[in-house]
Amino acid sequence: MQIFTAEHSGFCEGVARAYQIATEQMSKGRPVFMLGNLVHNTQVIDKFKSSGVKMVKTLEEIISADNGILLISAHGVSPEIYDKAKNLGLEVVDTTCPWVKKAQNIAKQLFDQGMFVLIVGDIGHAEVKGLFGWAGGHAQVIESGDDIKDCISDKKIGIIAQTTQSQENFARIVKMIKKKYPSAEVYNTICGATSKRQKAAVELAKKVELMLVIGDKMSANTKRLTELCQATGTETHQIQTIGELDKKWLKGKIGITAGASTPDWVIKEVINLLWAQ
Repeated sequence: MQIFTAEHSGFCEGVARAYQIATEQMSKGRPVFMLGNLVHNTQVIDKFKSSGVKMVKTLEEIISADNGILLISAHGVSPEIYDKAKNLGLEVVDTTCPWVKKAQNIAKQLFDQGMFVLIVGDIGHAEVKGLFGWAGGHAQVIESGDDIKDCISDKKIGIIAQTTQSQENFARIVKMIKKKYPSAEVYNTICGATSKRQKAAVELAKKVELMLVIGDKMSANTKRLTELCQATGTETHQIQTIGELDKKWLKGKIGITAGASTPDWVIKEVINLLWAQ
């Protein structure tokens, strides 16, 4: 059995930055609230919770915010969240990924120009909800070609992407949108690290007999890695922890990649278990 790890895997720069910023806030001796999941990884979230960080789904859950800190996740939030937090007396510490922030700024610019924004992404994802807010609500999320049929707008169209979309899927959907709206303006807001990670995973998948994709089930970028590896025809399994690893899968050359929100210690646990076989 041989084990190979994709060149780009595990924490991306945006997630590493969010993790470091959040860790620094815990040492200040003040109440720390985390709105939603800082990153989409259960092990990371559990680590923060065990350190006293209070997880909230909405700001309404925060009863007393005296001297409190609110962590904005790497996925970003709608602009109104910042105002609500400040009105509660919270210090806002923003860990929004710079790539997501760039997409947010473009969404706002398109809205300010009176355009209708089409967001190619996953409905319900935290990042997409935030982008919708930055587009002033004058937007529609496009998950697949079927959603384009329901798009009706007399305004000029601007197209952006959830930062963790695959380049292939974005290009495919943009092509379909352009058939309906030829003058639509396209802004490729896919994260550069995402593209490198996906390319490296696919290249490795073509060289091995088994691909293991390590990452949380709620992670959109990990799900995308799994789909892309499966598309190569190589047997592929996504696992979140070593407890999900089935020894019956193990054979020949094994490739490993991991989502952008998967911490190093989880990846090492899987690799150490494989070497022990």
